Amino acid sequence: MYKLRSEHISRRLFWSMIIIALSLLFLSVPLIVSSYHSYQKADRALTEISALRAVADLANKISRERAPANKVMSSSVDELEENIKELEAYRKEVDLQIEQTSAILATAGFSVQAQALSSHVKGALAQGRHAVDVYSALPRSERSARQLDQAIQQMFKAWDSCKAIIENVLVHSEAKGTSVSDYYTLILILADLRDQAGRTASNIMAAVTFNEKIPEDNLARSLQTQHQAHYLWALVNTIQPEQDKTPEYLALHQQVKAQFLDQGIPIVTRLMNESIHNQAYSLTGTQLTEAIVDKFLTVVNLQSYILDYSVTVAQTQKKQAQQKLILTLLVALICLVAVSFTMIYARNHVFIPLLKARNTILRLAQHQVIESKQTPLSAKRITLLDALTELKRVLQQRDALEFQLRNIANTDNLTGVSNRLALEEYIRYLENKPNQFKHTGLIIIDIDDFKHVNDTFGHIVGDEVIKLIAEKLQLNVRASDLIVRYGGDEFLVLIEHINFPEAWAIANKILQEIGRSELYIAELNQNIRVSVSAGVVVGGASWMSLLEKADKSLFQAKQNGKNAVAG
Repeated sequence: MYKLRSEHISRRLFWSMIIIALSLLFLSVPLIVSSYHSYQKADRALTEISALRAVADLANKISRERAPANKVMSSSVDELEENIKELEAYRKEVDLQIEQTSAILATAGFSVQAQALSSHVKGALAQGRHAVDVYSALPRSERSARQLDQAIQQMFKAWDSCKAIIENVLVHSEAKGTSVSDYYTLILILADLRDQAGRTASNIMAAVTFNEKIPEDNLARSLQTQHQAHYLWALVNTIQPEQDKTPEYLALHQQVKAQFLDQGIPIVTRLMNESIHNQAYSLTGTQLTEAIVDKFLTVVNLQSYILDYSVTVAQTQKKQAQQKLILTLLVALICLVAVSFTMIYARNHVFIPLLKARNTILRLAQHQVIESKQTPLSAKRITLLDALTELKRVLQQRDALEFQLRNIANTDNLTGVSNRLALEEYIRYLENKPNQFKHTGLIIIDIDDFKHVNDTFGHIVGDEVIKLIAEKLQLNVRASDLIVRYGGDEFLVLIEHINFPEAWAIANKILQEIGRSELYIAELNQNIRVSVSAGVVVGGASWMSLLEKADKSLFQAKQNGKNAVAG
């Protein structure tokens, strides 16, 4: 019967363990999946923003190619050869970056955009370069401002094709909803700002180079790019998250206004006004290129900073998502292991022993191993509660006996106060406390001239004196304080959480109480008085340190004439 019941309980325990483990998995799996999805989005955001940065860098390169191209097309005979070398070297850099950017796009999953980059952008750039080369090859007598402007416009188209790639990558990005998605738009705006900064001068370059009046169409385009540059500059600051407006960003943003908007654009505006008023130009085409390039370098610096910062933010987001995923996995794994271990431990060390104990108790009760003055258990229907009740009664008897034995072992037979065994247990207790003996007070009390009492009145009277001292100590200290008979005529009083003045006052009170007491000796029909000396100390690094200091204080009290307190 016991075996069947135990097997039934074991099966219920097993299924309970399975349900707990499944419940934990039910709670953990959604958290793990959510963390994994967050990590995937952060990883994708980093990949996409790195791809966008690569295309934006390429767009900058293509935009900047107009500067050496313009210098070649507006060069004097002496400058031409050097400027052509500069343009050819720069074109090689752009071609290499196109290949690198195409590979980055393909790796990031933008294979269509990578193909478009290799075909459309390369094609538009080739047409622009062809226009520049054709114009540069013309004899100076056959050149015109209109031809130069057309070559410049062809280079604009090359950049426009690259901008279309950026926009296409943005449209097909999968992580636009993440915390770094604001930077997607910023990258596009900054690329546009960089190009608009260059176009402000390029739109009037042809007329200035040929010292002709600027056509109205070119004036309109230049004014439009100037307004666009102001608008984009303000828009960047609006989109940039407030928490990301670092001192470095604010300084770079302000430099764009101070150097490009407030100093660079006015150079173009001045030339436009000179054209409108039929005045001679204050700069040549080459001088205009050199003057304006330095000014919109601040735009490039701002763009580079935000591109780098956006990648750093994306990397941080990915790292945080990765850490969260790892932490979620670790916590789930630890919880699962802990629950499994706890259940196995509980089964092997708690429930199985309890089941065995249950069966043992029932067998003991059934066979009357536990004796009782009541009706024998075998004469009744045995239940676990009956057996436990009977065992409880026997255990209570045992506990009472143990308490009596412990009391006897820890108590001085003569005085009823604690003995050295109790003191040792108390010291071990104090040593396990954080502050140990820091706030513990110790009063060591010694009966003055006790040998004389024993020699004069005998040991029986001496024992009565010791009992008298113990009684007075019990009357003058708290029940929670420990009184120990430490030697034949020496007592210790240990008091926790006390300061020195309080301990000193207690010791003096004990001396006065003992000094007023008399002990009647029936055999001699006389009263005798005794006195004690006390050493007081509070706080010590260890028990031995506390005891040594108290012993020195007691010695000082004896030296002071006895019946005294020293500390």
